[in-house]
Amino acid sequence: MIRTLLALAVLAPPNPAQAPRQLEWQPCPGQPTSAIECADLPVALSKPGGRKITLKVARLPATGVKKGSVLVNFGGPQGDQIAIMRSVRPEVFAEIRQSMDVVTWDPRGYPGLGSPALACDWSALTTPAIPDDQAGFDRLAAENRTRANKCRDTDPELFDHMDAASDARDADAVRQALGEDRMNFIGTSYGGAIAQSYARLFPGRVRTMYIDGTGNHGARDWERELDAIARDNERLMGRFFDWADAGLEKRWRALVAKADKDPIPAPKVNARYDGTQVQSLAFQKYKRGPDRWAEVSAAITAAEKGDASGFAPSGSNPYPSLQGGGVKECLDFPRPVTREQVASTTRRLRRIAPSAGAAFPLAWHLPLTCAGWPAPVANPPKPLPGKKLPPILGAGTWLDHAPTARVVGQVPGSRMIEFDGPGHNLFAAMANACVIDHVSRYVVTRELPSRDSECS
Repeated sequence: MIRTLLALAVLAPPNPAQAPRQLEWQPCPGQPTSAIECADLPVALSKPGGRKITLKVARLPATGVKKGSVLVNFGGPQGDQIAIMRSVRPEVFAEIRQSMDVVTWDPRGYPGLGSPALACDWSALTTPAIPDDQAGFDRLAAENRTRANKCRDTDPELFDHMDAASDARDADAVRQALGEDRMNFIGTSYGGAIAQSYARLFPGRVRTMYIDGTGNHGARDWERELDAIARDNERLMGRFFDWADAGLEKRWRALVAKADKDPIPAPKVNARYDGTQVQSLAFQKYKRGPDRWAEVSAAITAAEKGDASGFAPSGSNPYPSLQGGGVKECLDFPRPVTREQVASTTRRLRRIAPSAGAAFPLAWHLPLTCAGWPAPVANPPKPLPGKKLPPILGAGTWLDHAPTARVVGQVPGSRMIEFDGPGHNLFAAMANACVIDHVSRYVVTRELPSRDSECS
């Protein structure tokens, strides 16, 4: 679904009122020769003075005179952050490391180096079809509850506190352990939800904040945000139709309508796709840019002749799916309680975006896999306290520039870096040199790029 990454940093002197814990840095488990060092940090699971869990914190030490630290979350949301930091290209943090430690931590509850970890099925979860009636929706909700309880029963208190706000509190515990008064937060993909949660909880502790390719968890009205995402996706698909032969958009819409009435066989993968599934699978291909557009065009032509196999994803599961089981996402976003809520949202989004439709994770996968969840939404979307925050910096590709800009736009004086191209996570995953330069300068000096800054 939604995947994906973010970070935090600090340059101010320690707050004398705090008594920072001392992190005892040593080689990370299984990595005795790595430049990355690890330390254990006990944090409150749910409330001060209560049960503790242990975070594994890691750092890439500064290569020059250390003046602060930057805390990074790369997204996922379940991602093993320490392993991700090992895989990031050295040039991504080279300039920042001249004066800062680069710090990350493995998020609570997920597999990694922290403890405890929930005993859950973290594999890809197939997106269900929209039930035909309320009885079908109730059965789906019951199935979701049973699946979630298998995970929750291993540690109910931890399961109920896996939301991004709990991660943000963990991040602030890391800040205190580092002895930093204010934090620089760099984050990408789902790490942006953690950054936004941190900004809401601790606005006075933010020194700099960079978000990259993230969703808008700061929306005041969630249904209006879904409308905005649908429009974003329709514009993205419009790029594909501008490239394609004349008439393909009309043919595509007719194909989706046909699949809604009678799902199209995909014999090569032993599947059948309805209209929403076709839209979702096509989106996963054309969002990757012009290199995949001929493949999508050919898949449409073949599906018109009765074979939708060209839309099938790679891997063993031929249907739309997302990794991770939704443990965090179901605590961070609204969920429906009736079938009609899902159906009416789907109809509205299809009117707004007739080509792209409602086939995106926050409108389709999340509502249908989180319905019936045994823990309440703990950290719903809420606007950022813009006037209490320093200006922040954001960036995004064709796929996610617009929602990232809706976050950044909530904070006066903030900036977006313009990037005209496909992809996801310009800073850490794509390692775009221009973006790295802007971000490094901002994190170290707090200097923002000009309003018309572009990267390619």
